Amino acid sequence: MTHTRVISNSCIGVLRVLVLAVSAASATANAQRGVTPAPRDTATSTPISTRRDSLESVIVRATRTPTAPMAAKQTITREQLQHSAAGQDAPLVLASTPSATVYSEAGGYSGYSYIRLRGIDQTRLNITIDGVPLNDPEDQVLYFSNVPDFMGSIGSVDVVRGVGASTFGTASYAGSLNFQSVPLATTPRAGQVEFTGGSFGTWRTSVQGATGVSTNGFAAHGRFSRQGTSGYRDHSGNDSWSSFGSAGWFSDRDALKMTAFAGSSGTRLAYYAASEDELKVNRRANPLTDQEGDRFHQEMVSLQYARALTSQLNATVMTYRNSAAGTYDVSYGPSASGKGLDIANYGLAHVWYGATAAITWSASDISVAAGATATDYHRDHWLAMRPTLTNRDYTNIGVKRDAAGFVKLSWDRGPLRVGADLNLRHADFRYHPSSGAGIPALVVSWNFANPRAGVTWTASPSVSLYATAARTLREPSRGDMLSGADDINSGNVAGLLPLTRVHPEEVNDYEAGLVWRGTSASLTTNLFDMEFHNEIAPIGALSGTGSPLRKNVPGSHRRGIELDGSYRLGGLGMLTGNIAFMDAKIDTYADVANAVTYHNVAPVATSPVLANIRWEVPVSGAWSAAIIGRYVDKAHLANDGNNALVTPAYTLVDLALRYTRGMSELRVELNNALDANAYGGGYADGTKRYFYPIATRNVLVTVKLATGGAR
Repeated sequence: MTHTRVISNSCIGVLRVLVLAVSAASATANAQRGVTPAPRDTATSTPISTRRDSLESVIVRATRTPTAPMAAKQTITREQLQHSAAGQDAPLVLASTPSATVYSEAGGYSGYSYIRLRGIDQTRLNITIDGVPLNDPEDQVLYFSNVPDFMGSIGSVDVVRGVGASTFGTASYAGSLNFQSVPLATTPRAGQVEFTGGSFGTWRTSVQGATGVSTNGFAAHGRFSRQGTSGYRDHSGNDSWSSFGSAGWFSDRDALKMTAFAGSSGTRLAYYAASEDELKVNRRANPLTDQEGDRFHQEMVSLQYARALTSQLNATVMTYRNSAAGTYDVSYGPSASGKGLDIANYGLAHVWYGATAAITWSASDISVAAGATATDYHRDHWLAMRPTLTNRDYTNIGVKRDAAGFVKLSWDRGPLRVGADLNLRHADFRYHPSSGAGIPALVVSWNFANPRAGVTWTASPSVSLYATAARTLREPSRGDMLSGADDINSGNVAGLLPLTRVHPEEVNDYEAGLVWRGTSASLTTNLFDMEFHNEIAPIGALSGTGSPLRKNVPGSHRRGIELDGSYRLGGLGMLTGNIAFMDAKIDTYADVANAVTYHNVAPVATSPVLANIRWEVPVSGAWSAAIIGRYVDKAHLANDGNNALVTPAYTLVDLALRYTRGMSELRVELNNALDANAYGGGYADGTKRYFYPIATRNVLVTVKLATGGAR
């Protein structure tokens, strides 16, 4: 299926400074073990290790942290990830966050998996790691399957709903997933191996280690993972590996950190849903054949430098490179010879470079941040028919260039905080046709201004209220502009051009709410109203290569309320949960093919009610248990208001039992414990429904053996 897949001698001084910083962090780790107090700089009473830890994250704070309030956010810590991640694709690990829906094409733990926030797909989510954008610029998507077991290498993740802080990369149109790598300056020396096994031939093994901060200020962390599965659906398995590493030096005024990851995945494809009739006969039915597969790899490396110029002024510089390549198969039925299938082999390969610089200044009641970025991206697309893969039917090239700048301001006055930020962005896309295609090169460009502002009032130590208003625009992806086609030529050009026939989409997002935190309970209430113009909405159908097809709709909205809370039950453990109620409508939807216009209809794949609950229960001694429940309301499969063409509502219950001894752990998970007949998504052809099934009752067992400091 379709995939979107300069530092010279000055670095020496930076490295020297970073060394000092890591040393301080190491001293902090020793102090925590009762060895010696953390050293302090002679010019300040702030521990050096604390300032070094702050410097390590200053780039992320400059580019990601909002000045306007952002309560529609959930932070998942490394400890929480360690209790739930077992090699699943990232969207599946994030399934219990508010207003999120997820599904896996294979129905199980890994493969191609997707997340939606408030019913909006992940091409409209800004995805970053340490501030480095990860969305492919051309199709604005990240396939987590290219870097399997990604969540096992992450320090924490912020899941933001609604228009996020002005930033770089793909617009935070519906939200953002902001990943942070493991913090080197505060991670002590440690080692860990993990083994996972379970249903559907699922297995995983991983090894990781951290050096802690050495006496000369160096620190590093690395992880390697290998996994495989047969998949829940027929012939939908995969075999894959990934690696993740970071290294750096730190001082009290400078920090230099390199982060890199790489992954490779070979997948038996399952991007087509199965019809209801097929699922009645075989719930694991997969319309694709076992001859159709893919193999993709992806790599990213970034280098980040931060310097505290004064006690109030910080500067950061970041460069990065991202690349991916691979091929995937699409069957077009029996071959003319009658022997086997006609299988098309589509290829993709991209290289993407970017650089970012930012500066932040803060005083007692005001802070300002400003920055700029530029990126350059090239991707080759080609097609060959098996078995003669050296003879290509076409090779075209997409080029995407992007330049942006931002400024942020916040001001505190007593219990009030007022914040605002503005992002200015220029992007252009260039299509270079295949030789002999009979069309010229094509260029389209966009200019956007995206403002955001808000206010927070801290009414008491336990209660705060906030309100925000934001506007952002997003350009169409290559797939949107080409209506799912992979190549433009003289035969289809009339139906695809001009590229500007698909307009940029715009959203005005208004949010307000209340945050209350008591001694044993907390509650966040968030109201939202997202008003869209020219939303590029899914139409409930796929292209021939499995990509969702979308088109502009003039006006639409998503309005609702999200509640997210926790309650400590004393000796009975901790209860956490969230629920979202949403009214989502498309004002007018024109079905041109059938010459029908619909009014005030629900958009595709958008459930009006979503709820999650988790009860962490201490059992006895080192044993604990968790009961997890999830409810997903029905969702329409087409934009026609037909209540017969929906994905049925479902409820899932998962159980987990955990034994912990020191840093080691045994975890047994029973997923879909009540064996619900549930579907994570699908589409319709006007009369029939097609579904992606969720795996029936299944088991995962994970063993962790660890030594040293925190996991």
